[in-house]
Order: sequence, then C-alpha cells, then structure tokens
Amino acid sequence: MRIGMTLLIVLIGGIGCFSVIQAERPLTIPPRIQWQIQQRADLEYLACEELRGRGVEDDTIHMAADYIAERFRDAGLRTELFAGKPFQELEIPVGARAGKQVNNYVRLRLASFSAPSKNTPTFDVTENLSAGMNPLAIGSLTGKVDGEIVFAGYGITAPKFGYDDYAHIDAAGKAVIVLRKEPGINDPDSPFDGRDTTQHAFFQSKVENAIRHGAAAVLMVNDPTSIAASLTMAEDQLQRERVRREAMLKQLASLPAEAINIRAQLRKRIEETASIREGLQKEWEQSKRGVLAVTEAGGSRFTVKTGMEAQETSIPVVSIARDTIDLLLTRSIRRSLVEIENSIDETHRPQSVALENVSLDLSVAIEPANAKTANVIGELPGRGPLAEQTVVIGAHYDHVGMGGYGSLAPGTVAIHNGADDNASGTVTMMAMAELLSRRMEKMASHRRVVLIAFTGEERGLFGSKYYVRHPRFPLASTVTMINLDMVGRLRDNELTIYGTGSGKGLSDIVDTLNTRYRFDLNKVDTGYGPSDHQSFYEAGIPVLFFFTGLHNDYHRPSDDFNKIDYGGLTRITDMVCDVAFQVATNPQRPIYTETENNVPIRRQLTAFLGVKLNDLSDQMVLSGVTAGGPAEKAGLKAGDRLEQFGEQPVRTKTEVIDFLRRQSPGDSLTIQITRENQSLHITVRLEARPDG
Repeated sequence: MRIGMTLLIVLIGGIGCFSVIQAERPLTIPPRIQWQIQQRADLEYLACEELRGRGVEDDTIHMAADYIAERFRDAGLRTELFAGKPFQELEIPVGARAGKQVNNYVRLRLASFSAPSKNTPTFDVTENLSAGMNPLAIGSLTGKVDGEIVFAGYGITAPKFGYDDYAHIDAAGKAVIVLRKEPGINDPDSPFDGRDTTQHAFFQSKVENAIRHGAAAVLMVNDPTSIAASLTMAEDQLQRERVRREAMLKQLASLPAEAINIRAQLRKRIEETASIREGLQKEWEQSKRGVLAVTEAGGSRFTVKTGMEAQETSIPVVSIARDTIDLLLTRSIRRSLVEIENSIDETHRPQSVALENVSLDLSVAIEPANAKTANVIGELPGRGPLAEQTVVIGAHYDHVGMGGYGSLAPGTVAIHNGADDNASGTVTMMAMAELLSRRMEKMASHRRVVLIAFTGEERGLFGSKYYVRHPRFPLASTVTMINLDMVGRLRDNELTIYGTGSGKGLSDIVDTLNTRYRFDLNKVDTGYGPSDHQSFYEAGIPVLFFFTGLHNDYHRPSDDFNKIDYGGLTRITDMVCDVAFQVATNPQRPIYTETENNVPIRRQLTAFLGVKLNDLSDQMVLSGVTAGGPAEKAGLKAGDRLEQFGEQPVRTKTEVIDFLRRQSPGDSLTIQITRENQSLHITVRLEARPDG
C-alpha cells in the first residue's frame, strides 16, 4: 500500500476475515506501523474460513490469487506480465471426478414379488449423478453392469473372527450391496476387536473381497453415524456462510455512500458467497442421503490376488443413497435396512440374501480431474548494469483445503486454514514487495526482483516446477531464489535457513545480517527440500529457504491465525528483506554449489520432558525436575544421570534436545539413568510444552 494512505481494517462476517482497503483521505501513519498492520490483516484474510483452506481444487483459490495480485499492484510492482495480467495459468491434476451425467446412473427394478400380496406397488427407481449416487474412484473408471443383485451385508470374509458375509450367497456375475464399516463398530464385545476398527472395515478391503467372490459391481451404502457427522458439518458450514453474509449486508447498509471503495469490495464479497453457498447446499443434500464424494473412498488402483499371481483388477463401485436401498430391501424382502444392521450387530451373524426379481442397470464414468489455477507474479524492474539479472522471491499460497489429500487429520472434513503453511510466507513476501520498492528507489543499480506466489505446492511443487519450465525471465540470468514457507511460528528464537551452502557468498550474507537480528540460526547447506526452492535449485540456481520449523498443527485444521507469532514474523520479514536487498544489489552473483540431498526437515521442539540439566557438569546429571511435569510423574529425580533415550546414548544437551525434537506429545520414552551407582530404566510419557 502506498505511503500516506489510510489503512482501514474491515471485519467481514465476525469470523476473523479481514480486508485492508485504501481510504480516500491521507493520514499520517509511520510506514513501519503501516506495513505491520497490513501484514497481519493480509494473513487473517488468507487464513479465514471464507477461503476454505485455499485448496487448488476449490474456486476460492482464485479469490486468494486476486487478493495477492491486488496487493502486488498496491506495492507498485509491474503485474501486466501475461496478456496484461499477473497470472501464469496452469492445470494441476487433483484426482478424479465424475464424467457426464448421462453416463452415471443406477436403475433398480423389482419386477414381481415373492410376497403373497399382489397389491404391492412396483419398484422402479433411477438414481442420477450427485443427487442419489456417485461413482467411486476406488473402482473402475468406466463400466456398465446389467443383471442380478444380492445383499452382502458388510461385505466381509474374516475366518479369524468366524464371520463371512459371502458364505451363503452366490455373488458371481452379480452386483453386491455392501454396508460401510463392520459389525458392532461401537460394541466392545464385537468379535471385530470392539471399538478398534480392523482392516475389514476399509473400503479397499470390501472391494477386494467382492472381486474375489466374482462380483460384477459394488453398491456401497453409508452408515448412520458417518451420515450424521457429515450432515452436522455441512449444516455448520452453511450456517457460518449465512451469518457471514448477513453481517456483510448489515455492514454494507451502515456504510456512507462516500465509502466507494469499501462498498464495492463488500458487494463483490457478497456476490462471491452465492456460489459458495450453492456448493455447500449440494454437499448438504448429498450428506443427507449418505452419498459419498467421488474420491472419498480413495482413488488408487490396487492389485487383487485372483489366481497364482496378483493382477490389477477392478469393477464399478458406486455410492448410492441409503434411503433408496432401504426402500428396495423393505419392498423386496420385507426388512428395513436398520433392522438388518441391528440384527447383524447384535448377533454377529451375516444376514446376506439374494434379492429375487430385482434387476440392476448401472453405468459409471470417471475421468481425471484437473484444476485450473495460477502462479501470481509481480516484477520490480531492475536498474543500471544489473538490470537484466533476476532475484526471485517466492512463497506458495495454496494449502490443503477441506482436508483429504495432504491432510494429517485423516478422515476429517474441515477447513484447514493454513495460517503458518503458508499464509505466513505469502504475507511476508507481500510486505517485502512494498519494502523493497521503497529501498530500490534510491539505488542506481540493482537486479530485477520477481515475486511469485506459487500455486500447487501442496500437490507436489507444481507451480514452481511450471515456472522453471516456462520462466517469465531467463533462468540463466536468475542469480538466486529466496523461498518463504512456514515462517510464522518462531519459537525459542530458532530460525532455520536452508541453502546457505547452495551458492558461494550466501552464508556470509546471512551471518553478517544476523549480527543485527540475533536469531538462533540453524544453517543447513543443502538446496534441496520439500518446498518450492528445490525446483530452482535443481535448475542450477542458488537458493535460500527460510523456515521456523514443523509443529503439531502442520496440515491440520488447527493451523489458525491466532497461533502466529506476529512479533517474530516482523523480525523475519526485516531480515529476509535485508538478505534480498543484499543479493539484489551486490555486484557479485552467488556461484551455484552442489550440496547433499535427503537432509531431514527440521521440527520445532514440541514435546516436554521437564528436566533441568546441571550446567557445571560435563555429564548429563539432572539438577532438578519440573514440578508436576512428565519426568517427575515418572519418578526422575535431581542427581539422576541420563545415559540413554531408548537405544540412543545421550552425552550432551544438544543430543538431548535433538532427540526430543523428533518426538511428539503423547509419545512414551524409555530412559536409562544411573542413580546411586544403580542402572534404572524409567518410562516417561511426554507432554506438550507448557508454553504452547
């Protein structure tokens, strides 16, 4: 944002979504305070629920891209780089999606009845795509089945538990109706290990078993507990959208007519909520009937042992509305779905049965799904003799959306806001755009600075790889790439910088500047690593990657903006800006250097042991233990000498800390100690650090 313009922070919908908008009147605000306020507001917007986790498969990723583009323009960057726009467009594979509706349907017909009554109405139901069925990517991508159908209970064959849903039915060449989960899923007395789910409950296990029994197709029926959970989540999301929209409408009505910019932006946001609510409404309808999404059961091909050797085999698999199967069973065998489920769960005996006179006509068509997305690029043009050389500053702005692919909260469908990963890096880069623009105005010679918000990092560095293959500015004259990924959770003053050995002179720049910032630096030579800098390093370009470490909220819904260390983020922004300035103005470009690959990524110290080590001893002797901490609870005492953690000897404080850094809260650790010349083994259950 330009110096001398008022910053107005608008709270959108009361849920922490902020927008920073230029007002029309000048106001004297110190530039440093200005960009700090802006940076925080930027982060709270990118990590708000409105953006649904910035997954590349979600339309809200374009809202994030538009926001970043506007911020680049506000900072004075040149953004007319691709047909007059800042967007380098690309497509990213995101799994599978259903094909055309005409090729996806399930028709169930009951032609005649075995029951005495001749007045029972006929049953002829066709379930169409999304409304009452979805093809599942765990099955074959295309296929048609026309024939008989059998009810196969939970679809399990488990000799260990004396249970076989296929024992008294012939599934060969027929479609099988299969229930999700396993018998007695919440029953501690169930033969299926009670509340501990066995492999027989997995979708893949059920499909494999159906194939082994010769089935032609699988109709998967969702369970009441899963349906209720999905329905609650969908209703919560719809309600949040209603509340947010009502708040924006109320705010719009209260604004004066003169607030032209603010009113325009609010109207745009209100319009955007319509498509979001429409999508959520469809999800709610599907959840109500228990229809799974195309990839919800998985999407990988697998092998099934059908003979002497494993072969890749697949059959159509469909998620079908629970109420449809309930009605079919009620009319064909005079038993409701709930009645059958309860009987299996209570008796632990299969209730499989052939559905006489019931026929099925099924078609599935699944196709690869590609998401259209874009890198967002802005240029600060160079000057003087260095003008045609380039420094790239990058940060990925995508995250893992609602979970699923990339999430470390398996089975959770919830917004993963990705405040640290990587709204923190993105807003640092946006702040640098403005800060560097100011500083470079005074320089007669400096390199071109290109700022890139990468897309598709979470899917495999797609955005950065695409740029390296299709560079806007020549790679041969690109002297360094600076990457910002997860820089918002500074802890213990530890800042890790990868790539300090990837280019001659980079390590010296970092060391010199850190005499001012005094971070506890962890310098790592390698230019490789699981983030966008690797794409550039593999192309022969020196890199620096700034990182505050993995933590327990990584790729989980709990990575929220209220956990960001904004003071630390300000310090990191200052230092990275200084590093970029030095690289952009130094007459000597860094010389690419080969480094080691496969260096482990650094974790923050999140596990808590609760011991104090004697600084005056060269042995690992405890000077005390934290009252109420894990060590005291386990029986460790002052005077104990640490010998081993598990199988690893510990001889220094650094070894103790490095070992604990690899552990997580809740882990059990066996510690060998010496106490009064006696060797003891004590098991400690680690806890989360008290300071969060």
